[in-house]
Amino acid sequence: MVSSNVLGCLAIASIYYLAPQQSPSQEAAHPVKVTFAVVVEGKEPFSAEVSCLPDDTCSLAKHDDLGINLAITVFSGSEAHGELSIYCSPNSCSFRNLRSRIEFFGRRATVDILSGEADSGVTTLLVARQRPRIGEVLISY
Repeated sequence: MVSSNVLGCLAIASIYYLAPQQSPSQEAAHPVKVTFAVVVEGKEPFSAEVSCLPDDTCSLAKHDDLGINLAITVFSGSEAHGELSIYCSPNSCSFRNLRSRIEFFGRRATVDILSGEADSGVTTLLVARQRPRIGEVLISY
């Protein structure tokens, strides 16, 4: 009987050893539910909820009628922060930082969408010009 117990323990140990093990990064990669709303002046607002994997760029909306393509990256870790990116056509748009990408901190954010060029590079304007606000994005996750 001792030999059958030993063989049973060896069989269980070998099955446990041969079973594929998940790395800690795979275990922590649970989808995050992101709720968002986009309000563009003169247009009907829209909202939705999507599931996104942490540290991957996730498309939130590609709204052809408004000409907006919106994406988010939610970074993993104890700090809640992410990056929002936008592309508008045929009229260009950007965020307050004059870029098509902006970082936000916290589980909720409201970001203004402004009319005008994004990603101007290292060019510094000599005159500050007001860019009209054409909408906003609300994020919650």
